[in-house]
Amino acid sequence: MSKKRFSEEQVIALRMNSSVERVSNLSVSFTEEFKREAYGELLSGKPMWQIFSERGIDTEILGPVRVLKFQQFVRNCGKRGDGFKNRNRWKSQKSKDEEKGADTRVTSLENEVAYLRQVVEFLKKMQQADTGAKK
Repeated sequence: MSKKRFSEEQVIALRMNSSVERVSNLSVSFTEEFKREAYGELLSGKPMWQIFSERGIDTEILGPVRVLKFQQFVRNCGKRGDGFKNRNRWKSQKSKDEEKGADTRVTSLENEVAYLRQVVEFLKKMQQADTGAKK
């Protein structure tokens, strides 16, 4: 992620482009379709700044670092062959739990309860030792 922040006007300008999937003050994500097309055009020898310009994305807004990083990202995705989908690295706990089956979730909760009981017993013993040492 680049340190350069987008202004509100730049966010609005990027958001209006059909190749942009998501945009915030700090980051921009492009559609899977655009990534595939950009990869194909990169392979044919077209520079990344030209690919952005042809799609109506101002490279001045993105800056050279984001353009270069996007080019590297698209090349890596193309080489891996696992698609151009945006990967959410920071999944919420809720979505992780939804991926688990009901049995796995119950087992996980039972383990958590057992652990918390051990913590409570440990804290009780610590408190008893502390009060005994004070006497």
